[in-house]
Amino acid sequence: MKVLSFFGIKGGIAKSVSSLAFAQILHDDYSKRVLLIDIDKQASSSKTLGCYTPNGLTSADLLTAKDVIIEKVIRHSEYGIDVIPANFELIRANKEVLLDTLHPQQLRLKRQLEPIRDKYDYCIIDYPIDDNMAVINALVVTDDVLVPIKMDRYALDGMEYVIDTIENIKGFNPNIQLKGCFATMYVRSNLYKEGMNALSDSLGLKFLKTPIRQTVKVGESTFEKPLMSYAPNCSAAEDYKKLVSEYLSLE
Repeated sequence: MKVLSFFGIKGGIAKSVSSLAFAQILHDDYSKRVLLIDIDKQASSSKTLGCYTPNGLTSADLLTAKDVIIEKVIRHSEYGIDVIPANFELIRANKEVLLDTLHPQQLRLKRQLEPIRDKYDYCIIDYPIDDNMAVINALVVTDDVLVPIKMDRYALDGMEYVIDTIENIKGFNPNIQLKGCFATMYVRSNLYKEGMNALSDSLGLKFLKTPIRQTVKVGESTFEKPLMSYAPNCSAAEDYKKLVSEYLSLE
């Protein structure tokens, strides 16, 4: 099972939309067995896939419950993607893990995933903007990191922290790689090229060639269903298909 994380500490950069698009494209177009793990307390991915549960087992339980059976946490969505959902219990779970200094704090999700690693080809992780123990646990199990970036005057904000976090995680996970960044909500202008050059020059970041074009369909899809089901022929959906192909060519 290859673990792909859409990581960034800014909101509004399409982490959830990108996670869902990648998961659905890998399943629908490449016949891959896909597990999506939601570690964002707002649970956008869980809700969009119809797997949200306010009281049931979630990713919070994988961090705190020592006797939880992971198969009982996994929910099966109507889109063929299996989901480990999230809810606001992650607030409690993150505090509990942080206070529990008697047991390893960073390896809990890794241990929980071991029994199911052979059941999936890909695991996609959708992240919050918080810096917490769920994020650290998720990065410890990650192979590749992709960073969505909205190209504006604040695109640089937080990127140094993202890079430093990934480097620090290598003490627990030496195989983690920052595979690259990609632009979301792209509108053809000089801003995109200037922003990409600024990020590349100042931080040495690698950009994937495929930007995700801005379209109202992305916002609309959050009220209905995943983008690839809601508007499979819109410009952003076409871009995500190209981006997945580009990512797979890097493996």
